[in-house]
Amino acid sequence: MVINGQQSQEGHLLLSQLEIENTDQPWWPATKNKAITNAPIKIAGNPYKHGIGTLSGSRLFFFLDGRSSDFKCHVGIQDKQDPAENVQFNVLSDGSKLFYTQQQGEKTFVGIANTKNNIGKGSVRFIIKGDGKTLWKSKKITGGQKPQPVKIDLSGIQVLELSVEDNGDGISGDHAIWAQPTVTYTSFKPQLVDANYLNKLKTVDKNFTNKIKPLVQELPMGQGEYVQGTKADWLVNDINLPSKVYQQANGKEIVISNGLVSRTFRLTPNCATVGFTNLTTAETLLRGVGPEATITLDGDEYVVGGLDGQIEYGYMKEEWLEQMWSPPNSFQLSNFTVGTIKKRINWPNKRWSSQPKGPIKGKHIGFDYTHPKYPDLAVTVHYEIYDGIPLISKWITLKNNGQKAVVLNSFKSEILAMVEAESAVEKQKGWETPNIHVESDYAFHSMSMKNANKVVHWEKDPRYTSQASYLLSTPCLLECKLPIGPNKTLDANGTFQSFRVWEMPFDSHDKQRKALYTNAMYAKIAPWVTENPLFLHLTTTDDDKVKAAIDQCAETGYEMVILSFGSGLNMEDLSKSNIEKFKALADYAHSKGIELGGYSLLSSRWISEEVDVINPETGKRGGVIHGSSPCLNSQWGIDYFEKLRTFFSKTGFDLLEHDGSYPGQLCASTSHIGHKGLEDSQWKSWKRITDFYKWCNENGISLNIPDWYYLSGSTKNGIGYREVNWSLPRERQLVLGRQNMYDGTYDRLPSMSWTFVPLTEYHGGGAAATIEPLDTHLGAYKAHMIQNYGMGLQACYRGPRLYDTEKTKATVIEVVAWYKKYRDILNSPIIHLKRANGREIDGIMHINPALQEKGLALFFNPTNKTLTQTINLPLYYTGHSKKVQISEKDKEKVEYELARDYLVELEVQIPPNDSTWFVIY
Repeated sequence: MVINGQQSQEGHLLLSQLEIENTDQPWWPATKNKAITNAPIKIAGNPYKHGIGTLSGSRLFFFLDGRSSDFKCHVGIQDKQDPAENVQFNVLSDGSKLFYTQQQGEKTFVGIANTKNNIGKGSVRFIIKGDGKTLWKSKKITGGQKPQPVKIDLSGIQVLELSVEDNGDGISGDHAIWAQPTVTYTSFKPQLVDANYLNKLKTVDKNFTNKIKPLVQELPMGQGEYVQGTKADWLVNDINLPSKVYQQANGKEIVISNGLVSRTFRLTPNCATVGFTNLTTAETLLRGVGPEATITLDGDEYVVGGLDGQIEYGYMKEEWLEQMWSPPNSFQLSNFTVGTIKKRINWPNKRWSSQPKGPIKGKHIGFDYTHPKYPDLAVTVHYEIYDGIPLISKWITLKNNGQKAVVLNSFKSEILAMVEAESAVEKQKGWETPNIHVESDYAFHSMSMKNANKVVHWEKDPRYTSQASYLLSTPCLLECKLPIGPNKTLDANGTFQSFRVWEMPFDSHDKQRKALYTNAMYAKIAPWVTENPLFLHLTTTDDDKVKAAIDQCAETGYEMVILSFGSGLNMEDLSKSNIEKFKALADYAHSKGIELGGYSLLSSRWISEEVDVINPETGKRGGVIHGSSPCLNSQWGIDYFEKLRTFFSKTGFDLLEHDGSYPGQLCASTSHIGHKGLEDSQWKSWKRITDFYKWCNENGISLNIPDWYYLSGSTKNGIGYREVNWSLPRERQLVLGRQNMYDGTYDRLPSMSWTFVPLTEYHGGGAAATIEPLDTHLGAYKAHMIQNYGMGLQACYRGPRLYDTEKTKATVIEVVAWYKKYRDILNSPIIHLKRANGREIDGIMHINPALQEKGLALFFNPTNKTLTQTINLPLYYTGHSKKVQISEKDKEKVEYELARDYLVELEVQIPPNDSTWFVIY
């Protein structure tokens, strides 16, 4: 037989092979290959190896998709058995009793009667329906009658129903048997479904035809680079290809694509991701289909969209999709809309940054879902695809349009059966995961993304039974889910928006290239991280000293003063005198063209028994992350954020350095006003603090936070250093500082971090560790500035001033002027050339093919002798392919010819304990 131009395969399926225990049946679940009493099947002495044991009142539904030809079986009533021993019973509403036995917790059905000895012989009628119409109905069948053979034509039938009725004489003894129930099918294997499946199928077909299909037909067809992928390297070339949503030729699928990555959605019989392709490598990332999301409402889990019935999870064929069905009891696709990307945060971009003002370009698509049990609940799954970068974002929203409250206990916003990164038969100590970057804005308690990423999980996939791993333990199922909660109550008109995830498949395992991917991602989706003001960390709030520091900043080219920890600033003090004092200082700074910011501590504080986080393990405060912390959803926590908002609004401060940001503590209190208990404590605390950070960002308040809150509005994080190292001798600080910056600029842009310079003593170390007096240690001071600004990082220059003599002032002005001359390239991504080791030349190179200065290489000599070395400079990412001009320290440009591997040989000579730099044009 040929179907849709393909040779089909005929098969025979015993329906008892399916998981029929969950069928629609009163009193007791159906049994497979045994009678309802758990005895071997026997009808009038005739034994059967296969069959389904049921009771009268039972109904079984099987989805055939119109591709089965016939159904055969024998029907009858199970032969009576001798009364069982040690029988127990439950009294039913009509006074009869349900008898059963129990051994080791396992219950076995015996029968229904007034006593266990008068269970009837049974009297039933068997009925077979197709798509709701009766195809066959037996005459009255009683216990002891011979089995009756049945053969029914199923041509064109979508849903087969097998039901059993009693004859008006009660259920006692109605132990019905469908013996050897066999369906002959072609190309689609029958599946057990629920009683409403036929109605849902008709509704789905109608909705697709009347609502979804016309929307699909409005979309253009896919062609060219959107389908095949662009040939250019997006890290070097500007990809002028706007993102697009297009339809497939089959009329059932749509695709979001930007020529670098694409995701394909099947829209019938429900919506599911059926393709995820890295177009730069033509690599298929997906091996299986699943739901678009799952949500647990009022304690019950529901799948959102998705398709069931995939026969193999090691790979996926297009023709299999025609055989798949909408998961039972799932939220069903009702509509989809296509639009442009909207800003998550309305960043004002009021100070210098490397990112221009303007919208983020790309496409948004939202898929709407409904469910008959929750007719007033709107669930939408959102996707965004960005122009010019292989990046897709996803999140879900819920809105309760009804009056009855709904509780969202938990959810999974992403579930993808990904192609495994490695195959191993034995148990592994550490698994390699798929080569894709997946990150969420639900991140905290780390200065690195890897540890801060709380919702991205690579799980085992039990459906993938053909994997090489004997224990089925390959981590190849991506699930994005909260650690706990949110346990959010959606009252009338209540809404919920999940965290977002961003997915970016790599085209290489090269560490440096992958780093350039993530650098570009942050610049695209969190452009505020490219702000990079030059700031002094001032250790006093004395008016005269603050104004003197502001004056020094204005004279040298610095742009901001931050009142550091220990300076005496208290933003929680809203007294008239405190507000007036700091408003006057901010006004003075602004009159000089300087911004003013300050420090506030949140976590690691002990407030009170009523306010602090309650440890779930002890029921008391203390013993949590940072030792102790106020709960952000206590009244104190709510007031704290309002105080900071008021302070910034009234003083005009420009930056918040927020130490001890929320690290994810769970709070078991049930008396805090802002959360119900443990289950919702983390979600609500994260929401409260990130709402505050977004408010700061949108009001032009820069955020220095020693935690991974970039995607929620933060502009800077620590580069990653050991604080006591700043008490080491100065020359060791320089080498260690370069190591920290070298290591910390792989996964992020230079502007995203700060480092440290102890102008005054910090964590000890005495005179050998500090830069003050500045003029006395001018060499070390300048070396710090050169390597920090040269690598594109700001440092917490912590002390009372920027200069102490005219000579020091001139040096600061010289370095700042150099930095500002090359500011664009110095804030560009870094190619890591050689890590500092204290013995040899070390260095890095900034690259940006979009600038006039395509690169700037910076080299250091940490030894006490002059070093000369020929360095192979890799220039591929500058965009040059043939010839290049290079200038050392603004000297005359020298032309070089690139080798086939994009290298040039650069002769570098550096005096003892010095540095040099080259600009690539």
